[in-house]
Amino acid sequence: FGGGSVAFVIKLLVGLTILLVSLYFFLCDGPRMVHTLMELSPLDNRYEEELLQEFDRTSRAIVLATILSAVAQGLTAGIAYYFLGAPSAFLLTALTIVCALIPFVGTAIVWVPVALFMAFYQDKVPNALGLTLYALLIVGTIDNLIKMLILHGQSQLHPLLALLSVLGGMQALGPIGILIGPLAVTLLQTTLSILRRELSEFNAAPNPSAS
Repeated sequence: FGGGSVAFVIKLLVGLTILLVSLYFFLCDGPRMVHTLMELSPLDNRYEEELLQEFDRTSRAIVLATILSAVAQGLTAGIAYYFLGAPSAFLLTALTIVCALIPFVGTAIVWVPVALFMAFYQDKVPNALGLTLYALLIVGTIDNLIKMLILHGQSQLHPLLALLSVLGGMQALGPIGILIGPLAVTLLQTTLSILRRELSEFNAAPNPSAS
């Protein structure tokens, strides 16, 4: 159990490092990288621009969804901290918002120790159980709900597809999957849309041999 926990923490830290480094270089060199890819692309300029716009829209949606989800989780957990008598509820709320940005573990870094403290040191076992159930059912659910709705609204992804792209990306690639998953699905969806339009135009074009 101990070895598995250490391996999980190491894997998580490596994934977070890759995520931060990738974000840094993308913000610094992103425009130049995209320009190079567009020069190498065999697609028409109009399709390249469409893909670029979808990429930009989805990137912004991911950042917005991550931030708003963290704030919502923190505030939602803060309600439970306050009404269930957790110590320093305001500070715990702020910590929960920050920790909600960490993939996989997220808000559990805060509310699990708080629940244990309430149960074993404050002798508030019912309150601790209430906090645990509330965190699992409400705080954990609101994260996926907000990300799903924002990605759907901002990037035109179907809500279920938006949710699966985030969860699947994290499962397959770790923390960096939060970015790669929705981006890959969006670009695939846009590419298929372009292909469908091209096929429609090809089928609608007059056949020279018919004349």
